[in-house]
Amino acid sequence: MVRISKLTDYGVIIMTFLATRPKSKVFQAREIAQHTSIALPTVSKLLKTLVKNELLASERGVHGGYHLKVEPESISIVDLIQILEGPLAITECNLTHTTCQSAAFCGIRAPWQHINRVITQALDSIKLSDLVNTSHFTSLPLSSLPALGAH
Repeated sequence: MVRISKLTDYGVIIMTFLATRPKSKVFQAREIAQHTSIALPTVSKLLKTLVKNELLASERGVHGGYHLKVEPESISIVDLIQILEGPLAITECNLTHTTCQSAAFCGIRAPWQHINRVITQALDSIKLSDLVNTSHFTSLPLSSLPALGAH
């Protein structure tokens, strides 16, 4: 099963929460934890990662906190996944450029690489702003997704 980790899911929830708030409003980690029902240590860990990768800005002081540093339209879901998890790879051969022990008799490396590209393109086409605007998904035709047979 291909799955994103719980930590990445929480990161997307935090980013979506902040994307629905005015950019000028800052939220302390404790407030974000309360609004998202994510444990404070987890929120703190994710906030540090998101600040380090310049998706969030951190304001110090009594009235400090966190807010989006980027526009929700400019960050794709694949970007978030790669920041929080690392490279997107559906199989091991999509992750490394080294030859695996099955390479000599494996005939499906190229198809898996193609599938990985299609998934990456699909996730790249979905922006953080799309998650906020859920009506985007109810009107999204399946035909708008890249075809598996297309090269």
